[in-house]
Amino acid sequence: MGAIATCLMTLRVYVPTITGLADDGSSHRLTCAIGLVPHDAARTTPYFDFLTLRWDRGELTVGCPDFPSSERWLLSVAQTITSWLDLPGALDLRVLAAWWCLVTGAAVAATFVLVRATLSRRLLASAALLVVLGDSAFVNYAASMNVHLAALSGVVIASVGVVMVFGRVGRRAAGCGILTAGGMLAIGAEPANAPLVLPFLAVLSLVRVPWRRMSRRWSNRLVPGLCALLLAGVSLTVHIGEDARIADVRAYNQAFVSLLANSSEPAQDSVDLGLPASFASYAGQSWWASTTARQDPAWPTHARSITSTNIHGFLLRHPGAAADLASRSAQQLLTFRPAQIGTFPKDDVTPPRSVDCRWCVVSAVGQIFAPRALSALVLYLMVCTLIAVTLIRSARRFPRCWAFSVATCFMIGLTVVGFISAALGDPLETQKAMIVPALSSCLVGLLLLCAWCSAGMTPLSTVASATTLRSLPSPAQPEKASVAASQSH
Repeated sequence: MGAIATCLMTLRVYVPTITGLADDGSSHRLTCAIGLVPHDAARTTPYFDFLTLRWDRGELTVGCPDFPSSERWLLSVAQTITSWLDLPGALDLRVLAAWWCLVTGAAVAATFVLVRATLSRRLLASAALLVVLGDSAFVNYAASMNVHLAALSGVVIASVGVVMVFGRVGRRAAGCGILTAGGMLAIGAEPANAPLVLPFLAVLSLVRVPWRRMSRRWSNRLVPGLCALLLAGVSLTVHIGEDARIADVRAYNQAFVSLLANSSEPAQDSVDLGLPASFASYAGQSWWASTTARQDPAWPTHARSITSTNIHGFLLRHPGAAADLASRSAQQLLTFRPAQIGTFPKDDVTPPRSVDCRWCVVSAVGQIFAPRALSALVLYLMVCTLIAVTLIRSARRFPRCWAFSVATCFMIGLTVVGFISAALGDPLETQKAMIVPALSSCLVGLLLLCAWCSAGMTPLSTVASATTLRSLPSPAQPEKASVAASQSH
């Protein structure tokens, strides 16, 4: 099943042509430190227009910012394979896209094995996962120079691991390893993903992995504890390792592009942010605009007011602004696709900024609810939470779906934390950052589907409990059985 899924995803990615996301100017955060630049033919191509597949060795003119990311692990492997295959350039993104095909195949194979149900239901759950992961909204990140391929891959891998850690005892150690590997990719993708460690730590605090050779009480918490320490270390590393310049840009854009630009009283909100009322005239102007507040003579005095901590405090004091930010962020989540970014390589036929939509099942459904995005998202997560909790409380009747139900709760937590983290990030990149909670929200429904498939096998209530079974008399010794029964009375 895994090989079939890998082949199908390979056809989906590479036939008739590969697609991805054009560079929006943020690729230098990844490529600068490893010395990659777009191929000569692509350097004259404006940002956002066409996908750049070939990257060469070179030196960038801008300074390399400190930007720790697990995406560089995938880029390093892709560079090595590009060299082995003797492909032109230092890195071919077509090689990088193969990673998504492998992750999809492994996830589908794991789903087919972990869902303990009839063959038809196992095929249904596996096919549903393949449909979701094959959506253009997710596939286009496979051949792109950004951090979200690592994050998406980590979420998919973690979904398999969390089912295993709450399944059979013999699979829990391997499940902890898979969950940790997925967490390292997802949490370490970018500094903004550091809060994603919270649902991982919550899961690992509940897991027990017994050791046969160690009988002490703390021994069954050793493996989950080590995994939790590793993920906490990754989260702390990406959080404190971010360049201060990137943090300043994010806070500035959050204040002027997200808050003041959408405020009904920008002058008053500017004062509440600790800025002069006159700074409201810069609302909607990003850090990169030709005219910004940084050029104002009063900027040096008030620059320290634009920090993430100050913005978070502003949102707590202004629930209306926070609700408006949540509403706009939910619309971006259910839109799934970043606007005005091309997905095709440059040729003589394809116009600039053309968008691939060969398979847009999940994203098309999400866009239907985009006008009422926040209400739809909250209702969806609440219903899924209620169903998952009900299945967990009914573990005695449906023991085979218990692991998927707990995994659903984990994925709901990942969606909520990822949504908040992306909403509080750089508004110019919120649309791309929302792809992580978008995928996890899709996996919420898929895990519930797997739970339903597993529960539909044979409920435990139809089988007599082991404590109520009485030993039947041996057909060869009826007299002894009757005597024993009379003595018991």
